[in-house]
Amino acid sequence: MRIIRKYFWYLPAVIWMFVIFSFSGQTAEVSSGISLKVTQKIVQLIGILRGGENVDPDYLVELLHPYVRKCAHMGEFGVLFVLLFLSFLASTVATRAMAAAIFVSFIYACLDEFHQTKVGGRAGAFTDVCVDMTGVLAAVMFVLMIYSFWQVGHERKMEMRIAAGRRAGRNAREEAGSRRTGGSR
Repeated sequence: MRIIRKYFWYLPAVIWMFVIFSFSGQTAEVSSGISLKVTQKIVQLIGILRGGENVDPDYLVELLHPYVRKCAHMGEFGVLFVLLFLSFLASTVATRAMAAAIFVSFIYACLDEFHQTKVGGRAGAFTDVCVDMTGVLAAVMFVLMIYSFWQVGHERKMEMRIAAGRRAGRNAREEAGSRRTGGSR
């Protein structure tokens, strides 16, 4: 049972790896079509937020589409890092978990690009590995920020417990002293 609990935490990361694998297995036409639809929704939202000002949607779609695709790469691998980090954290300390998650994310980014070379209309590029690792870096910063907030809160709780323990000890000593002297000081 203990082994099942330990390795259960790897399941979300493995499932996410399959999701990434399926995205990179799409042909260039299918992948571009999906990201184009997302870009069009973003441009519609921009038009709504700007109050219908003169916004050329075709120009904005053309301008934003490459960035949406790169942000999708970054997001995929940022999520992968977080899931791997949590998986490794179940069995080791935080620093080792972080290093292992970064390493596995890098290896998987390289394998992902290699996989894309085997898909019609797609190409693998080291620059895409760099984009993927930028997403990992952003996720590392996010995890470190969350961890530091947790650490500060944890230290405050410990300080409060220590202070409460000191007050309780002081009160107990004062009470014991007042009993010995008969209640008067």
